[in-house]
Amino acid sequence: MTMSSLPSLRALQVFETVGHSQNIQDAAKRLGISPGAVSQQLQLLETELNAALFFKEGRRLRLTAAGLDFHQRCSSAFELLRDAQATLHIDQQQHSLHLSALPSFLNDWLLPRVSSWQKNQNPIVRMHFHGSHHEPDYANERIDFRFTYAQSVPQSLHALELFTDTVLPVCHPALLQQHAIHSPKDLHKLPLIAVDWQPRFSSPPSWVDWFMRYAPDAAHYTPAAWQSFSLSHQALQATRQGVGVMLAQYSYVEQELANGNLCAPFAGMDLPLDWPYVMTWQPHVLNKKQAREFHRFIQTQL
Repeated sequence: MTMSSLPSLRALQVFETVGHSQNIQDAAKRLGISPGAVSQQLQLLETELNAALFFKEGRRLRLTAAGLDFHQRCSSAFELLRDAQATLHIDQQQHSLHLSALPSFLNDWLLPRVSSWQKNQNPIVRMHFHGSHHEPDYANERIDFRFTYAQSVPQSLHALELFTDTVLPVCHPALLQQHAIHSPKDLHKLPLIAVDWQPRFSSPPSWVDWFMRYAPDAAHYTPAAWQSFSLSHQALQATRQGVGVMLAQYSYVEQELANGNLCAPFAGMDLPLDWPYVMTWQPHVLNKKQAREFHRFIQTQL
């Protein structure tokens, strides 16, 4: 046997079971096979490993020093397998999903859509939401899907590109009733609200960027932002309260623009973000029925 190959998994399972009881008959009952089959698997394993794992002491088997060390390691490996199987069964039985997302994306894009999907189509699925700027450690965190803003995705993950968002000026309708806004440079009259994601991400287009594109003669005297936020949904909340005008992400305000809760004085005058939003997951996640259904649902939202 080469260093890169492994012994038969069945032989290892038999060895791990016999190592606990140190009795072939007892192990045979636990495994549901004959004592002869147990002995055959042990002989096969010792041959493959070229090592003595047991010695006889009366009617019992005892682990050799090498066998004892190997058994401890095998037992740890089988415990990991059993834990993985138990976790899989729990997820299948409980119909749960764990979603991780950037806080603003979670608040303004994901939650409104997922709540409707869960209520109308999958009421038995229990949703667990994790709002975080940190990318999850899939090895140590229980996360099924992650929604993030990314230029690239690790090769170990599967990914679905959602969309590349844009920003455009939006404000509360009452604000436009107080100020005469006829051209892009007139927005200088309003309190400007800014979003700054640095240093974690490159920030979305700024007011200077917007004025350079749509009112270049006014860009050089763009006033400083009256309020600045590190989270988009905090800036959006201030905008909803009539504090000022912000460059809001269209995906976050699409519905509010449609129902008139917010307005866009210069609809169509937008700027794209640098990177797309993506959904990532580990391949095995789609073994769960509810995960496959959720994946299909997200695709319908694009």
